Amino acid sequence: MDVSIIYVNYKTGKLILDSIRSVKEKTEGVSYEIIVVDNHSGDDSVKKLKETYPEIRMIESVENVGFGRANNLGIEEAKGTVLFFLNPDTLLVNNAVKLLFDFLMSKEDIGACGGNLVDVSMRPVNSFGRLFPSFYEEILSIFYLKPFVWRQSKSLSYNYTSRPLEVASIVGADLMVKRSVLEKAGTFCPDFFMNFEETELCYRIKKAGYRIVSVPEAKIIHLEGQAAYINASRMQRFFEGQYVFFRKRYGRGGMILLYRIIALKCNLRKIQFILLGSEKKREYWKVKSHTNKKVFKNLVNKKP
Repeated sequence: MDVSIIYVNYKTGKLILDSIRSVKEKTEGVSYEIIVVDNHSGDDSVKKLKETYPEIRMIESVENVGFGRANNLGIEEAKGTVLFFLNPDTLLVNNAVKLLFDFLMSKEDIGACGGNLVDVSMRPVNSFGRLFPSFYEEILSIFYLKPFVWRQSKSLSYNYTSRPLEVASIVGADLMVKRSVLEKAGTFCPDFFMNFEETELCYRIKKAGYRIVSVPEAKIIHLEGQAAYINASRMQRFFEGQYVFFRKRYGRGGMILLYRIIALKCNLRKIQFILLGSEKKREYWKVKSHTNKKVFKNLVNKKP
């Protein structure tokens, strides 16, 4: 078996059916299996998946264990030489599985790769990170700046070239990794529930001595839903993942410094939008400030 395609399903029945259909329509020239880990959806998605695609391997978790831990359940059952972690809200545009597999296996020092992600209108969306999250990036964001802003601001998260590009991390929507690399670097860290788990995995893959590469020839539509302007639950999960990543990389002191930088940014933004008369944006940053404080207090005293 060349590729084990692993999905994590949580109440995404229609999306995952469409994604699997695109895999079957577009993939050729490579052997693959499809594994779906259901995160205790509690709806009819498992039933529909079994009825529509009885050949897929279904793993039913007794609880919602989060994205990384669910993928680990899939890894335990996978038979492929490489593992392809594919989100339910994706649609293959071309033979992306074959393109990524061939590239990944072309050199021993390449540990992971991913394609270029686009939206339904084929416009570029976030596909990778050039740098791992850092204090440098957080401080720049206070002033609405980004790393590399003077040289390549358009290509911070999308490969506009026709050439493979070495990056720091691939987003979790289409991350392909060699099994042998996971055996050395480890699988997804169970400390994460959702957000930053793929970033932390890529960080360990890099530390193990492997390269991570964006392969622009492989194209995949990412149907990431638009959240409401204020979505405290989604915001909370984001902060939780961010703090866990910084704790693992910089220790407890790193979490404290990150909290102070985010708190400063939130306070400055609230003042900014009061002066600009934007009540909606001021309220957003008020919620963000409150959520940041809540998450930090919950995590700061926990052991790594």
